[in-house]
Amino acid sequence: MILRKLDAYIAFRFIRMIGLAVAAFVVIYVSVDAFEHFSRWVDKDVGLATFARYYFYGLPYIVVLVMPVAVLLCSLFLVHSLSRRNELMAMTCAGISIPRTFLPLLVVGLLASVFEMAVGDFLVSESLYRQSVVKRVEIDGHEPLDYSRRSDFAYRALDGSILDIGYYDGRTGQLSDVTILSFSDSSTITRRLDADRLLPTDSGWIAVGAELRLFGPGGSLVYSSGDTLAVPSLKETPEDFGSRPRGPTEMNFLELMAYIRREEAAGGDTREDLVELWLKFFFPLSSFIMVLVGAPLAARNPRSGKSMSIGLAILLAFVFFSLLRFGQTLGHKGSLDPLVAASLADAVFIVLGLGLNFRPGTS
Repeated sequence: MILRKLDAYIAFRFIRMIGLAVAAFVVIYVSVDAFEHFSRWVDKDVGLATFARYYFYGLPYIVVLVMPVAVLLCSLFLVHSLSRRNELMAMTCAGISIPRTFLPLLVVGLLASVFEMAVGDFLVSESLYRQSVVKRVEIDGHEPLDYSRRSDFAYRALDGSILDIGYYDGRTGQLSDVTILSFSDSSTITRRLDADRLLPTDSGWIAVGAELRLFGPGGSLVYSSGDTLAVPSLKETPEDFGSRPRGPTEMNFLELMAYIRREEAAGGDTREDLVELWLKFFFPLSSFIMVLVGAPLAARNPRSGKSMSIGLAILLAFVFFSLLRFGQTLGHKGSLDPLVAASLADAVFIVLGLGLNFRPGTS
C-alpha cells in the first residue's frame, strides 16, 4: 500500500511537471517563431484568427519536437527536488531501492513515448498540411490547390509502372494524354503504352487511341495500335489519381510500409525510406530513454542546482540528437543497415541508462 501511494505521488508530480514544461516550451517556440516572422505578419495584414489557426495546426509537431527534452528536464528537476527535501533518502531508509523509486518515472516516460508515437503517426502530417494550406491561402493569398483537376504529373502504379499524365478530371475520372512505362527487374523498359485517354469502367481501365510498344531482348520492337485497348495491369481507382500526393515523411507507419513494398516491387531504392520507417518507431522512445538516463544521473549528483540540471539536459539532448542524426545519415548512405541506423541513438542511451541505474552507487 505504501509503495502504491509513493508511486502515485511521484507519478502525479512528474506528469504535472511534464505538462507545465511542454506548455512552456510551446509558448517559447511560438513566441520566437512569431517574432522572427513578425514583419511578414504585418506586411500580409494577418488577422488574429489566421495567426491562431496557423499555430494551432502546428501544435502537434511542436509537442512531438519538445517532448523528449521536457521529459528529460523534468526527470532531473524531480529527482533533485526529492533529494533536497530528503524524500529520496527517506525512501532508501525504508528499504526501497533507488531503481525501484524510479519505476513510476519510467512508466510515465513510457506513456509519454506512446503518446508521442500516436501524435506523430496520426496527427503531425495532417496538421502540418493544414498549416501549409493556411499559409498558402490565407497568408500568402494564393489559390487553394484542387487535386480533383490535375495536369502534367507522374504517378507510380501498384505494379511498379510509371504513368505520365497530361490531365486528370476528377468529375469523370478520366485521364488524358497518358504514357505508361513498364519495367523489368533490371529497371529496363519492357512496355510503353501511349493513349489519348484512359477511361474507368466496371471491368477496369480502357485506353482510347492507344499505341502499344513491346521491347524485347536484343533491341527488338513489337508495335500495335487500336481505337481501344484494355489495361488490366492498372489496378488503381480514379480516386487514387485525385488524392493529395504525399512524401514518405508525411505518411504514418502502415502507409509508409505499403509505400516501401511498392517501391521495392518497382525496383526502387528504399534505403532512405526504411530508415525513416524505423525512426517513426525509435524516435518516440526517446522520452522513455531520457528518464532512464536522466533520473539516475540526477540521483548521483543530488546537491547540484537547477542551472546544472538545465546544462546537463542540454548536453544530453545534444548528444542524443547528434547520434540520431549521425545514424540517419549513415543509413541514408547505405553504410549501416536501416534498422541499426535508426536505433543507434536509442541503443547507446539505453546501455548508458542501464549502466547508471544498476551501478552499486545507484542501486
